[in-house]
Amino acid sequence: TLKDYCQDFQDHLDKYLYKRLMQDLLSRFALSYVDAASGKVKFRKGKSSEKLNLELHRATKFFKEHMDSGAVTETLSIVRILISLIDSTPTMIFLEFFSVKKQYPDLPLALVEDILAKRDDLDKQQLKGILESLRQKSKGETGSSLAKQRTLFSKLKSYPPLGSVSKGRFL
Repeated sequence: TLKDYCQDFQDHLDKYLYKRLMQDLLSRFALSYVDAASGKVKFRKGKSSEKLNLELHRATKFFKEHMDSGAVTETLSIVRILISLIDSTPTMIFLEFFSVKKQYPDLPLALVEDILAKRDDLDKQQLKGILESLRQKSKGETGSSLAKQRTLFSKLKSYPPLGSVSKGRFL
């Protein structure tokens, strides 16, 4: 299991190398989790967020056994964002998106569109209206200096930042 592998790595690697390995593993885990949202999955209101929160809790617990608690919480916040977009009411999606966008200016709108399109509680008309309002509001903010700030979302290859070209899965 992953727990056994990490114990072996901890026993045999230098502390610095072990720390770097765990940081990389955590980042890749979080990115893979968000990237999996672009797969063929349907988000059912309530059930999906319950399951995702349980999985997030287990992952957080695991990584906190091997790393600094603050780093784990910060890195896994992108998974929490995914869950919050799945769990938001249709009327709160707009506010949720822009509160997240302030913290993560490189949050790809295409990712948000994919997540919202896979929710079972939004009909096509609601989805179209929500996406149109998000696109309209986002147009005015792409030129700001905050939009150039790079976070973990910038490493998503499925959703490259504006003006870049993707060739693989992760940067």
